[in-house]
Amino acid sequence: MNQYRRDNKMKPIQLAVAMLVGGFAVGAYAQQAQESDKQVEKVFITGSNIKTIDSETASPLQILKREDIVRQGVTNVSDLIANISASSSQGNLTDIGGSNSFAPGGTEASLRNLGAQSTLVLVNGRRIATFGFANFTEVFSNVDSIPIDAVERVEVLKSGASAIYGSDAVAGVINIITRQNYQGVEVSADTQKSIQSHKFGTSKASITAGFGDYANDGFNVLVNADLFKRQSVMWSEVQQYTNPALIATSPNFGALSTYSHGNLIDGANSTPLPGCDPGLIRGGLCKYNRSQQYQAIPEATRSNFYSTGTFNLGDGTQAFAEVSYSKGKTNYISPVPLYGAQSPTTWGNPSTGQPLTFNYLGLAANDPINTTGDDGAEIRLRFLDAPSYNNVEGTQYRVLGGLRGSFKAFDWEAAAGVMGSKVTSTSQGTFSSSGFIKEIGDYNNFYGNTNPNVGLSYNATDPNFFNQPGGYRAGGTNSASVLNTLFPVYFSTGKTQAEFADAKISGPIYNLPAGPINVAFGAELRHESMVLDDSNNLKTGDIVGYGISEANSSRNIESVYSEFSIPVLKNLEVTPALRLDKFPNLSAHFSPKLAALYSPTDSLKFRATIEHGFRAPNLIESANSLKFAFDPGVQDPLRCAAATQLQNDLNKAAANPALTAQQAALISARALAVQGNECSASIPDEVKNNPGLKPETSKSYSLGIVFEPVKGYATTLDFFSIDRSNVIGLQGAQQLLNQASVGATPAGSIVNRRPFNTAADQSFLSNDAALGGQNDFTTYGVTAGAVQDIIRAMQNISEQKTSGIDIAFLGKQSLGQFGSLRETLDGTYTLKFYDTSVSTLSDNLVGSYYIPHFAANFTLVWDFKSFSNSLRYNYTGGFSEQAGQQDTNWNAAGCAANNLTPAQCHVASHRTTDYAISYNGIKNLTLGLNVINVFQQKAPIDIKGFGLGATYGTNLQDAQGRILNLSANYKFY
Repeated sequence: MNQYRRDNKMKPIQLAVAMLVGGFAVGAYAQQAQESDKQVEKVFITGSNIKTIDSETASPLQILKREDIVRQGVTNVSDLIANISASSSQGNLTDIGGSNSFAPGGTEASLRNLGAQSTLVLVNGRRIATFGFANFTEVFSNVDSIPIDAVERVEVLKSGASAIYGSDAVAGVINIITRQNYQGVEVSADTQKSIQSHKFGTSKASITAGFGDYANDGFNVLVNADLFKRQSVMWSEVQQYTNPALIATSPNFGALSTYSHGNLIDGANSTPLPGCDPGLIRGGLCKYNRSQQYQAIPEATRSNFYSTGTFNLGDGTQAFAEVSYSKGKTNYISPVPLYGAQSPTTWGNPSTGQPLTFNYLGLAANDPINTTGDDGAEIRLRFLDAPSYNNVEGTQYRVLGGLRGSFKAFDWEAAAGVMGSKVTSTSQGTFSSSGFIKEIGDYNNFYGNTNPNVGLSYNATDPNFFNQPGGYRAGGTNSASVLNTLFPVYFSTGKTQAEFADAKISGPIYNLPAGPINVAFGAELRHESMVLDDSNNLKTGDIVGYGISEANSSRNIESVYSEFSIPVLKNLEVTPALRLDKFPNLSAHFSPKLAALYSPTDSLKFRATIEHGFRAPNLIESANSLKFAFDPGVQDPLRCAAATQLQNDLNKAAANPALTAQQAALISARALAVQGNECSASIPDEVKNNPGLKPETSKSYSLGIVFEPVKGYATTLDFFSIDRSNVIGLQGAQQLLNQASVGATPAGSIVNRRPFNTAADQSFLSNDAALGGQNDFTTYGVTAGAVQDIIRAMQNISEQKTSGIDIAFLGKQSLGQFGSLRETLDGTYTLKFYDTSVSTLSDNLVGSYYIPHFAANFTLVWDFKSFSNSLRYNYTGGFSEQAGQQDTNWNAAGCAANNLTPAQCHVASHRTTDYAISYNGIKNLTLGLNVINVFQQKAPIDIKGFGLGATYGTNLQDAQGRILNLSANYKFY
């Protein structure tokens, strides 16, 4: 009898450990398996740690080569990634639109609509630093820090890769591969600008130098440096290009604002403050074009440095090193603050956790600035002399070094390094609570107002409100000292850093009849830290309406992995992989993957993958931190419909020919304020962290076919499916309000409303003089107080499922004396997308707001003598304005309530065409011309994105129109 017991089944954890260490156990037999042919160099392809000579692996992979990148006319990596069909667009943070985010100055990447934290960005197969700021609770890699002229190719793995790379690779991997073994010196420059508006100027210049031929000289060093600059554009400069169909849905578009140099609002006694430009007085009031203060594109400058070197140490061993450093600055122009008949601003004091309220008061009758003589006159003011800006400066770096080589038939590599990011956001132009009290007056000292013509609830008791001795002078000249006290500088800083060490070895371990079994195994250690801090005036809540996001945490992460490539048959290869990751306070997590590639003929391949992935909570989600914020553009489900009816009635009343121009202007201004208070409000939001969060987990699989019936014509079709559970997040503020309105507030979340008080309401009046003295509360059925604030608990809140088909085509044919022709197609057809944080698992969100069924681009390239021409057609399918069935604001009934037709509540498909031509007929010189949006096609009408009742702005594509990019590249040797 055998003295060893044989179990029929092995426990899962035992099997996992056995597989992880299996490579070590059989490594002793490596001498039995030697590579028989090394004529073709093998390289690592994204998604595997085993070298291969074939880019068509079991996992679907898209490769963008350098010439493809140049033809697109993009000036940075972020625009390149955005052009990938599998790339998400809705909600992605960019440095262009990040002024009101917690992470201004950064740009993230996202695949499959699953968010930046599910997309792993690598450079040469290794992680890059996370951005110094967290976008509230989301951490991400800033892809703007990667110099595009140093890029050789981009590999996009469109399936999960947690088993290979660990956490964050649920939706896929974007691997930026830099130039290798480059010799020579070249300089390049390009500039682009809108042909239509002559705005949106962008310029870039770079130098790339490579020294040494590794094969002959035993070393190669590459150095790249580039400079990028983008001009600022204000909406007032391009507002004329707004699509008329958008303006038709916004009757107030382009209307001048009574928030200006200054006005006293008191019915028939309303009058401008002294000093208003007579040319700006309309209808008896001082007006202002608000689009002058709103920025379409922020100014930005970036400088990137990248260097890599490889050195032959002999005996098949080489040393390598890599240094990258990026410095960027984005200058946002912030709208100056307003003062007038607004709802009180509620925020919080992070140091005490207590709520704070800023009250907008009317003037007392005896206030010297109140020339109307009436108690409760409103002062309506835009602080045009406020120093209003937000300048963001950031750096990002990565330094690493290592050794790689061969031992017998095995390749090995080990490296260590450090990477990090530091960002500072410096701002000015928002009220200081203490400064306002000192320079203008105490907004807490007030008494009730009974004047129904004013629409304010409270008046200041201070007779010198807005007229303090030595204080701020509305409409007058103010010293820098006064302005800096009223609008002090405040700042936030963020710093991330990671030190890492990794090692791996790969090679054949055993010969099967169909070929050698190859194995790769390795380990990685990483220490991550994040520190977010704010200026003292933010910490104490002195900056009115502003929140904070602070953290100070770190962790160690350990991982080991193993991967096998097993040729079961001559034409069937199976690749199992397993990775173990250990995060603090979490159980060790195993991520298995199984992939298979079957090649019945040289022109036909079938492939499949199945994987369990995960994402561990980041340092913001799982750490103790303070978070206060505002949610803008929120509609109150209990009051917005009534406010819309009131707004319509007020606009009708303002059209009464019996009214004076001044009376009509006052009623119209109130109508606008009502709509903003209830249908586009900013809601204070407190977020609670949860140290007990579970990791997000995923199950994904893909099935694909690669078909090349004729040499030079290849088609790939890959079905993908991703099911992500325990998704960490926050319930949307609008969704929370909608649920609370029907008594379905989820556990841990709270909606606080102001007490229902008809005498203190900011939108509705019990005696509305503009509407014949009616009781607005009774007329419109208002029974709830306005929303005061919300509290949301972070949790494993939802599940996401998505599936679809990736389509690719590559064709190439010779035209003889007329050159050659190439065609490429990159498309993604999304079949299903479910997200329980938005709706239910029975509600397929594909076809709803910003989740189209189909996105694709087709490129035709004609190379003829010294010319290369390319025509690129970009297509994104249409979608509904409704974001899931629970979005009642944009369903059929909601659209009808807003006087919108079904066609207006649907965004049509989006199409643009680009053209590029390059000429290299002059020695060492290449000239290029790119025309983006050749036919100057306008963007489809998106009323929701534009905003109902919008008063300024347009779609960026409409404003840019046709863009011309000119480039030159000169290679010295």
